Amino acid sequence: MIDWINAALATLAASININNPGGLVAIFFITVSCDIGIPFPFVLDTILFFTTFEIGALSWPVLLIILMIWGGRLLGTSIVYWVSRLLGPRLVNWVGKRSRFLLRNFEQFESRLGKWTIPVIVGARLTPGLMQVSSLAAGTMRVPYYKMVLAIIFSSIVYDGILITLGTAARLGLKNAGPEYSFWIVLGFVGTMAVVFVAIYLIRRRVKLGQHSDEMLKKATDKPSDSLS
Repeated sequence: MIDWINAALATLAASININNPGGLVAIFFITVSCDIGIPFPFVLDTILFFTTFEIGALSWPVLLIILMIWGGRLLGTSIVYWVSRLLGPRLVNWVGKRSRFLLRNFEQFESRLGKWTIPVIVGARLTPGLMQVSSLAAGTMRVPYYKMVLAIIFSSIVYDGILITLGTAARLGLKNAGPEYSFWIVLGFVGTMAVVFVAIYLIRRRVKLGQHSDEMLKKATDKPSDSLS
């Protein structure tokens, strides 16, 4: 099983080139799906990381992957942005009936969009579970489209830069590792990403619980003063 996965990974890295448009198109549409809200966990991350590890950051395959991912992000996010901009609250209500998580985060995120619009959207796109929320809120609130595009570019530079850096570090640190270790390298990468995402989720959950507790405490302290007045 592990040998088959190692061979598949080697084939994947070798197949990403301009002579294989099918693979590049697949990466593009997987990215579009992820930005719309159809998840493919760690697929694109693993492709970019492993290709960097196998071939190097300064290579045509890595550049082609980045172009496909960035193009897919632009299209996928634009679809959500323009649909939400055209439909407005109707889309939010429709989504809210099907996902309380999305509606709850939408309401919190919407209140933060203001002077620092681009940094807020960048931060949301880098936070697991908030990418579609940022696109939906930006469209509903009619945030200028160029700000949305800039946020996509900046967040992509940060996120993809981290993946390429990790791939380069693994390439330098494990340069003597043979192809038979490819599975374990990828498994270690996916495991690390999963731990990071879970940690971010738990931190966000703890912050939200703390904020909720503060609000409840504030309401409780306000009631006696209201009754006295």
